[in-house]
Amino acid sequence: MEQHPKSSPSPSPAQRAADASAEMDASGVKVTVSAVRARAGVSMEAARLGVEQWRTQSRQPEIPMPDTVQRIFASAWAAAVTDADARYQSDRDAARELVAAATAEAEETGKLVDTEAARAETETKRATAAEEEVARLKGQLAEQAARHQGERRLAAETLEAEQARTQEAREELAEARGALAVLQEQAALYWSKKDTPKSGDTQN
Repeated sequence: MEQHPKSSPSPSPAQRAADASAEMDASGVKVTVSAVRARAGVSMEAARLGVEQWRTQSRQPEIPMPDTVQRIFASAWAAAVTDADARYQSDRDAARELVAAATAEAEETGKLVDTEAARAETETKRATAAEEEVARLKGQLAEQAARHQGERRLAAETLEAEQARTQEAREELAEARGALAVLQEQAALYWSKKDTPKSGDTQN
């Protein structure tokens, strides 16, 4: 029965990083953790471990170790790399959750801004309508003054009341615009902070 040779297991991320370090050094390229990470396509922690392994091997001659020691070392090394990869994945997931939360908060802020903008528009329409009503009443007052001198006092009181309501509407409009301006500043500050790259993002 024909036996096929068993394929050797693929090297660990740290071993790939160590091999990449040796290749870069042989090519005269400066060996750094970031460069090794990009060349080997591994996590930052695996790249760091690989560079340390390469530096250790390049400083000391290779000493044969018993199979038992090699297995223990390989197991411990694999466990360390697995733990480093798990921590890297956990940190990346946590960062994604923070981004999702920030996005949700930005959407909520946008909804508040839209609500205040709609309110300001409504108040503007109310103020405009009130001013038009005042103008209409002034015209009626002029006509009534010519026909009914005795009704001037009543018309003047009506005009005064409408002017008071107009002033109240203007004040409400000013408050609404002020609140809208504050929310717009908060939204602009938030997006400005959000668009600024974080130091953690540049490393990953």
